[in-house]
Amino acid sequence: MKIFGFDFSNLSFSKEENLKHNRHVLKTLEKTVKNGFSPDGFIENQNRLACIKYSARNFAYCGCGCIAYWNILFSRGKVFGIPRLASEMERGCVFRGVFGTNAFFMKRFMEKKGEKVEVSLSPEEILENGAKEAIVMYYKKPRIAHYVAFTAAGKDENGKNLYRFYNVGGKLMRKFGEGNPVIMTLEDYISETAYNFCIYFKLN
Repeated sequence: MKIFGFDFSNLSFSKEENLKHNRHVLKTLEKTVKNGFSPDGFIENQNRLACIKYSARNFAYCGCGCIAYWNILFSRGKVFGIPRLASEMERGCVFRGVFGTNAFFMKRFMEKKGEKVEVSLSPEEILENGAKEAIVMYYKKPRIAHYVAFTAAGKDENGKNLYRFYNVGGKLMRKFGEGNPVIMTLEDYISETAYNFCIYFKLN
């Protein structure tokens, strides 16, 4: 059944079966560009990961919130299994994944993991406070919401902070090339994505 373009059919799932399935899949899944990973191991294209179950949907459909936090953990060199993180985070999915991961859940979940999370609607606050790592959840008409993690990546020739953005999707992925790192200023990222609304989660 579809309502306003959203598919509400097949909303049943088993948390235990999802975990079992994902562990089995990721035992043999090669972490290559063809399978959604960058050469240095980050998840960069969730559309290639429909094989990973997440709530009643999958990573390709609604996994961006979980992927964003996993990429942050991976950037710190922490080994945190994708199946385990997905299993813990899927309880925060809205309508079992139809509307992705709840933003309020994201904040509470990360805080329970020991993160110090500051929430802001302003990119200026992120820049002024010199964020080293953050997650942005943005909304873009007509009905696209997406989480993207970003981490500090030095400065450009003008002294502006550069960030590496993960799992950007869309035209930015096409512009930089699938699997290649997307490194730019936050201002340029905002200009490129042209979103209508966003929430920033600054970590630590």
